[in-house]
Amino acid sequence: MMESNHYNRITAEPVLSKFASISRHMFMLMTRNFATSQWIFSKDDNGVRLRSMPGCVIASPSVPADRETDQDYVYFWVRDGALTVNECVYQDLPSNEMLNDYVHFSKLVQQNAAKAGKRAHACFKIDGTLRDWGEQGDGPALRILSILEIWDQLSNDVKSVAQSVLSEDQRYIIECHKHKTDNAWEEIYGYCFFASAAQRFALEQLNDLATKVGIPRNENVMAICDHLSARLDDYWDEELGHYRSILDGEPIEDGAPLRGHMLNCDLIFACTYAGMPCFDERMLRTIAKLREVFENIYPINEIDAKSDMGPSIGRYPGDCYDGIMDDDKNGVTHDDNNIGHPWPLCTASLARFYYQCMLELDARPSPSIVITEGMQPFFNQIGFTHTGEISKSSPRHKAVLGTLLTAGDKLMRAIVHHSDFLELSEQNSRYTGMCSSVRSLTWSYSSFMAASRTREMVVNAI
Repeated sequence: MMESNHYNRITAEPVLSKFASISRHMFMLMTRNFATSQWIFSKDDNGVRLRSMPGCVIASPSVPADRETDQDYVYFWVRDGALTVNECVYQDLPSNEMLNDYVHFSKLVQQNAAKAGKRAHACFKIDGTLRDWGEQGDGPALRILSILEIWDQLSNDVKSVAQSVLSEDQRYIIECHKHKTDNAWEEIYGYCFFASAAQRFALEQLNDLATKVGIPRNENVMAICDHLSARLDDYWDEELGHYRSILDGEPIEDGAPLRGHMLNCDLIFACTYAGMPCFDERMLRTIAKLREVFENIYPINEIDAKSDMGPSIGRYPGDCYDGIMDDDKNGVTHDDNNIGHPWPLCTASLARFYYQCMLELDARPSPSIVITEGMQPFFNQIGFTHTGEISKSSPRHKAVLGTLLTAGDKLMRAIVHHSDFLELSEQNSRYTGMCSSVRSLTWSYSSFMAASRTREMVVNAI
């Protein structure tokens, strides 16, 4: 039974300032999922033995033969690869081989997707060929951002390959930014807030760095960014009091219910990965509602609160995917009958959101900040109850920053506490916090590392 898991014997209680040290350990765990010329993955694909190409980043080593899940994550997702390689730049890499390989593999999958007429194809086999899968409009944008992030550490000969990838992804966004797309969880097809934010941010960043990376500026970019900005406003619903994740959505799977199109953790991703401001009344109202929902539906959060940790959050209210093998149901998962659990990557993204709020507040040139009544629920959740104008030279301003820092740290402590000796799964049990579903998820590690890195920026800046 779950009550016999290792959490009854030994747990991790990190010192608050040690998240950076923990990140270094997680980086080593994460790099097990990177294919190189020496570290090769292989798997059976309908009787054909596939071997990984250097630069492939698998989402997880989990396969259907595992006891705990029927999911196969030995594939490369464009989004996961981009968000993972971003964090490698901030680690002590022995060489730039891993980053160079990522660029070459990105070129391979980009070409294969274009040949198939699916330029935003999301998921590939470990040899770079297409998996039978959908398209995600955020993928090319996140790939642009990842290459810009690692640019200075690429070899000179690889930069010409990177230029080609950047140019093609920019072309895709320019031509397809008005299209519907599969959402981050590949359950809904529609107009996606996160995808639009990522596309705008990628175009802006590439335009700013065009001279540096040798990409000609496109005269249409600013008009497209203005269009995307106007579209992002359309997702706000004043009556609901939050942004909607998807507009005009429909389930990807025939006959499946429409869920996850309203409140969704991918709204946080728009800030942590795609340049949307955190300290904004609409966004703070949205995050407050997200946290409130998850804080109340996961029993583990009530337990963790007694230890001054959490709350852990998941993908969206009403999530039915748990990825856990149902032994009494013919050995497969039946998601329509299941309930979702907290995801470490979602919890880490919320922690990073709090840290980014601190950076934004500190960077504001004005001598004061204003906490509006609309922001009050967000700050009440984390223990700060004052509204109105606050001078940046006052003790109350320091209290705001301290409250945000504490809120993020509580989330990070929960992630470490529920890890399996720092290994992070896709999910944690909503009842015990036990690691569950897909094991050693690459995105879980990179999200924790990104939050820790942002925290270090906060500590150094403030």
